[in-house]
Formats: sequence, C-alpha cells, structure tokens
Amino acid sequence: MNLSNEWFATVDDTDMGEVVVRGRLHLDSVRMSGLYNMRVEVQWKLKGDEKGMPTDTEAEVIDSVMNIMSEALERGDKAVLTAIHTGAGQVRYVFYAVGVDAFSDTISPLLQRLGNLPIRIGAVKDSEWSDYTAMIARQAMT
Repeated sequence: MNLSNEWFATVDDTDMGEVVVRGRLHLDSVRMSGLYNMRVEVQWKLKGDEKGMPTDTEAEVIDSVMNIMSEALERGDKAVLTAIHTGAGQVRYVFYAVGVDAFSDTISPLLQRLGNLPIRIGAVKDSEWSDYTAMIARQAMT
C-alpha cells in the first residue's frame, strides 16, 4: 500500500480544552478502495500536565508504542492511521481498518509484550469514512 506521509496540524477548542489534531492528507485512493470500512480508535488516557497535554515522559512512551503499532498495521495492510488527537487528558489515534479481527490479531501480540497500558480501543463501521472526510473538510475551511 502506498500511503501519503503528508500531515496537517491544527488546534481545536473543545469543552475539555485545547486538542491538537494531526490529520493525514491524500488518502483518497485508500478511502475509495472499499477495503477499510471500520474506524478504530485507540484512546490513551493521560496523567498529563495542567493543560491536559502529555508530559514529556508520557509522550515518549506513547509515541514509541503507537509507532510500533501503526507500522505493524500499515505494513500488513490491516489498517491506516488517519489522525492523532492530543489534549484534554488523552491521545486518540484514529485508524481505518479492514476489520476488527485483523486489527486485533495484529496488535494483540504487541500489547501482550507491553503489559498494562492506559488504553481503550473501540470500533464502528464507517465505510464512507465520514469521520475522516469531516476532519479534512474542517481543515480546508481554516
């Protein structure tokens, strides 16, 4: 799979505080392929600083773990990382996956080696990529 490595960054004001949004651009061919119909979020709860952002130590651990996870998912054509939302006491990684089982089968061995992490994983069917297209539309308006 040939993926763009172009990203944008912006700040959203939410009821919970500021959230830095990093979104991946130029994924139309992946989106239109019809293969990645499940939106999967990995939510990582933070102890964080007073602004709800990760501490330096948390950021280092989160980035390391999520880079390993993202690379495994993308290398195996199981999922595509489309956005990272950081702030308001959490970091949310948004993927579009071929299925929940494929996603789980890929990351389970990685997570087992790492022990308990403050994460939750959820999935919803989003074959239209409505979450992604809404994020790109918001970015285009700014």
